[in-house]
Amino acid sequence: MKQEFAPWRRSHRFRGIADSPQPVSVTSFGSTEVYVALAGAGAPDAHRFHELTTHFTPSLGIVTGVAAGLKPEWRPGDLLVAQSVSSPDAAAAIPAAPNLVDLAAQCGAKAAPVLITLPRIARTTAQKVRLASIGDAADMESLPLMKQWSACGIPSLALRVILDPVEMPMTCDFEAAMDAHGQVRITRILAQLARRPQFLPDFLRLAQQSRRVLTILARFLDRFFERLDHQSQNSTS
Repeated sequence: MKQEFAPWRRSHRFRGIADSPQPVSVTSFGSTEVYVALAGAGAPDAHRFHELTTHFTPSLGIVTGVAAGLKPEWRPGDLLVAQSVSSPDAAAAIPAAPNLVDLAAQCGAKAAPVLITLPRIARTTAQKVRLASIGDAADMESLPLMKQWSACGIPSLALRVILDPVEMPMTCDFEAAMDAHGQVRITRILAQLARRPQFLPDFLRLAQQSRRVLTILARFLDRFFERLDHQSQNSTS
């Protein structure tokens, strides 16, 4: 989402691509170009990524953003690299590229065996506890995007920072506050808080936590792409 991208965007000179079929921002780490497109919460715009993949022919694909922790060992600010991404029923699963998982671990990420992609936000502690038997953390976007890249033979992985741990419920209905592109509209959140002001302390605590963990994610992405570029330079020298 835009809010997840904002801290990293502020620390780099991203520029738009005029001839891109969909909105894309690009920056560079040495000789490595990094293209960023927003899928939105729940990946409602995932179908557009096939066109972007065809247009830019990336050498690898990364899904990143926040995730919900499903096990007590995962705390807010923990960076997870998923060894595989799965649907809740395990009917579909995509393994991450092992070399990219190793690179993320070298940069400080913790390996998580399974990241589950859910159709809806896991809002309650009870929901998260039930899901803990099949996964370590949950998001709403990684599986459909990694499926596309896998079909194109593009190595990929999911890098996620934990926002809400297993014991933390989501009192605000963020899905109801989203537009058609999976972007949260703050005016809709404020309308919810006006109707239920008792949720304001929870929202403020979550907002503060979000700023902290997204700053951690932005710094991690810097390390990851700097090391990726260094590896690329060494392999071609």
